[in-house]
Amino acid sequence: MDEFMRSLISSMDLRSLEVRLFKAKRLFLFLLEDQRDVSGAQQGFISGEQLLLELKAGGIHLEQEAAIRLELQRIPPLDLLDFLAYLPLFMLIHKSVISNPLDDSSHL
Repeated sequence: MDEFMRSLISSMDLRSLEVRLFKAKRLFLFLLEDQRDVSGAQQGFISGEQLLLELKAGGIHLEQEAAIRLELQRIPPLDLLDFLAYLPLFMLIHKSVISNPLDDSSHL
């Protein structure tokens, strides 16, 4: 490993990273609660319909919904790694819903 990578790793707060990953995983598992297959077993991915529901709750504009629905039909369901890649979006949605759960205006 080169010196630059060693310096990055040595300056990382691994405990903070562990806590953040734990919280991200809990949010992912929360989104999976209603995702069941025909046998009733929990699935390990977020479907396009579930993602659209979360985006609606977060406040996407109604004009954007049709375009987003079409795009979500083209991509596979999100697993944990996909979720982590889009974590800033999910955090924005989560904060929006938590800050005003009854707000149905579009502001994402």
